[in-house]
Amino acid sequence: MNYIACIFLKEGIKNKQQSPMEGVDYHTVDSGIQYINTYLKKGISNFLIFGSTNIKSIEHACTKGAINEFIIKSKEKFGNNISLFADVGLSPYTSNGHSVIIKEGIIDEKESYRQALNLALSFAKSGVDYVCPCLSLPNQVEVLRKGLDRKGFNKTKIMDYSAKFSSALYGPYRATVQSPLEGKDKKPYQTDYSNPDKALNQIKVAEKQGANIVMVKPAMLYLDIIYRARQMTKLPLAVYHISGEYILIKSACKNKLLDEKEIFNEVHSAFKRAGAEYTIGYAPDHFLRWKNERW
Repeated sequence: MNYIACIFLKEGIKNKQQSPMEGVDYHTVDSGIQYINTYLKKGISNFLIFGSTNIKSIEHACTKGAINEFIIKSKEKFGNNISLFADVGLSPYTSNGHSVIIKEGIIDEKESYRQALNLALSFAKSGVDYVCPCLSLPNQVEVLRKGLDRKGFNKTKIMDYSAKFSSALYGPYRATVQSPLEGKDKKPYQTDYSNPDKALNQIKVAEKQGANIVMVKPAMLYLDIIYRARQMTKLPLAVYHISGEYILIKSACKNKLLDEKEIFNEVHSAFKRAGAEYTIGYAPDHFLRWKNERW
């Protein structure tokens, strides 16, 4: 099992800063490159990039956002020694914090796909290895795959947020990308956690539409889904140890209720045992220690 470490690029800062999540920094382009250099030497070569900005504009993210500059400079420095994954989520760039475009209370699927494709194309032009759609809409992989191919980016791969469940555990992430949710929640378009068959079907659909990696998110409470997905698909399977799961552990350890080393060992072992080939998360040092001790 390999690790995909998350990097949050915050616009408007001159030095790295502490984010709302304990142990997770906001990065500038330069400090983000230093972060990659540090962990590449330790054995992690996969990085998932998120933007955090006060400018709620998808056009800004495509043309002037920090992510594209970061991709260009990182690939110039590290080349194929790293794999960069760019989150193709709309929520950091929408004023209401939703992952889709909503007009008059109704999801505008066509416009949501169009904006997601614009983001994906901008990241592909900068040289990203994987784009990662997370709209929770049924044709997100197909739209991105066809759109990328039309523009000549047939080598840009897709890691799909395939089985993305509606969860109470996303709050710390939303705070970190400065994207508080307004109005209705995301339950109308994210997957109901009591409907495993729908989640597994979404993985099948993503595979048919051309995904290169499929995902289950969250992870700790969904080991049954991870296991069933592993039996069902031949594609690499990623699990996302999400912000709320991470913070639950950190908070319990801070209050001396859990042993941090042992609980992260147990969590990473559970993901591997269930069949994950990638863990996405915020605890790369714990993963590396676990890997060195257990493998």
